[in-house]
Amino acid sequence: MSSQDAMPGVPDTPGRAQLDSMVDDERADPRAELDETDFSTELGVAMAEDAKAVSRGELSSEAYWKRYDGLAAEEFGDDYRDTPNPAVDHGMDQTIDEGTAESLACSVGSMSTVAEALDDTQASASSSKSGDADDPRWGMVIDLQKCVGCDSCSVACKAENRTPPGVSYNVVMEEEHGEFPNVQRTNLPRPCMQCENPPCVQVCPVSATYKMENGVVNIDYDRCIGCRYCMISCPYGARYFDFGENYDDEVDGSGEVTSPEYGVDRGERERKKSPVGNVRKCNFCHHRLNRGEEPSCVETCVGDARNMGDLNDPDSEVAEMASSSRAMQLKEEEGTDPNVYYLE
Repeated sequence: MSSQDAMPGVPDTPGRAQLDSMVDDERADPRAELDETDFSTELGVAMAEDAKAVSRGELSSEAYWKRYDGLAAEEFGDDYRDTPNPAVDHGMDQTIDEGTAESLACSVGSMSTVAEALDDTQASASSSKSGDADDPRWGMVIDLQKCVGCDSCSVACKAENRTPPGVSYNVVMEEEHGEFPNVQRTNLPRPCMQCENPPCVQVCPVSATYKMENGVVNIDYDRCIGCRYCMISCPYGARYFDFGENYDDEVDGSGEVTSPEYGVDRGERERKKSPVGNVRKCNFCHHRLNRGEEPSCVETCVGDARNMGDLNDPDSEVAEMASSSRAMQLKEEEGTDPNVYYLE
């Protein structure tokens, strides 16, 4: 960061390696996470690592699904066989050729067939768009020099999305450096990165996770089987499993109303009823975006550290921030190309 970009009186922010290390420290142990499921830990670890290799450009989607087609069919049975081929781009086109798709045990089809199965609200936002130039690509820019670590974004997110215990779409990681009295605290807010090349989409054996044309990575709770393979493939630890817990001891009736995500009213939370038993994550408050509003974390940020907008519009404030000399992405070496940028 150059001296002309720094804010007067504000200490330098930590280097990128340190920020990446903070993210790694918060991630759950992959094997410990998968050992709690009914699915193969070894298969999940292998599929997750190779899904990240696809994001880095070290392995093709064709090679990936040729490698795991038989194993996925054996492990997931009809859940895998009845789903459209998971190897899809963030749009509606397959990333593997037709011949390879036809050779796989799962159904032949693209992500459009997944979108057709979603409810009307979800489908209207994600089914038939073809990447029109006027479509927004939602992105977020977070100024680390303005974040004061107040956690108002985390609280607003939980209140807006009614997330249960253990599920926090927005967290603020904190780390102190130095020795008293020369101590500095680093605050690192971390929503879902909404990656352009998301390994969570690649790894999902039932196409429950998919990417919309507007840049938001979505989850179809009705399709998700809770294998958690996507959780350990995420380099940012931004996914959580809904165990069905509620804040009933703190708030009367907390389990009677579920999240407004995707505009779907699912009613009272119950076992074996989505989203209980599913993986959950930040979706940029997609229901608010559809109403022309900002995500709750952006709206409530007391330090004005968060900014939301269209990265496809070069004249937008967010696009200008994302292209500034201060801008960076977390774990850039992963090749995920996040739609969340940070200003150092």
